[in-house]
Amino acid sequence: MNIKVEKLIKNYKKKDSSDIEVLKNIDFEIPVGHKIALTGPSGVGKSTFIHILGLMDRPTSGKVYIGDVDCFANDDKYLCNMRKKNIGFIFQFHYLMPDFTVLENILLPVWSEKNIKFEQAKNILEKVGLFHRQNHFPNELSGGEQQRAALARALINNPKLIFADEPTGNLDRITGLEVEKLLFKSSSELGSTLVLVTHNDELASKTDNIIKMIDGEIA
Repeated sequence: MNIKVEKLIKNYKKKDSSDIEVLKNIDFEIPVGHKIALTGPSGVGKSTFIHILGLMDRPTSGKVYIGDVDCFANDDKYLCNMRKKNIGFIFQFHYLMPDFTVLENILLPVWSEKNIKFEQAKNILEKVGLFHRQNHFPNELSGGEQQRAALARALINNPKLIFADEPTGNLDRITGLEVEKLLFKSSSELGSTLVLVTHNDELASKTDNIIKMIDGEIA
């Protein structure tokens, strides 16, 4: 799916009622299947930007088109459905549920269809090298294994859009390279559009385009 952003603004209100401008009038377009790296110093609005692109947060004003649909012209039920059917999200921290096994964590986004998705979940775990860990709990995994499990969870709905917010930020270099290799391979196999936030210049250089943000704007 392609993404198009028009005049996107995001403000947060402080206790004294003055606005903090986080995103400032952004116009932006990502073609179908492209891999984009979003870079820039901490605090410039990168995470806020992809949270809005991933329909997890609403902008103050402006439009976000996914395909031909102006997403935020719709209600929260529509946004929830879009996330469930079309979007995979990977964070810097894995956010696995501690009381669920690895396999159960992978199935969480599709829990209402878990019986149908059971074999697919096992196939994804095999792809990311965690088939032998499917019945383990998150605290029994290494950091790299936890992040691979988070990647597998993001792939369970065959997403057309994948957002990754510092997906290798908490990992050592070797483990990070393994995770990023899986991320790129998976998005290519699915034909997904990939948007990732990173401070890692080496990782950013492997994408189709590097977009730098400064003070809430695209530089």
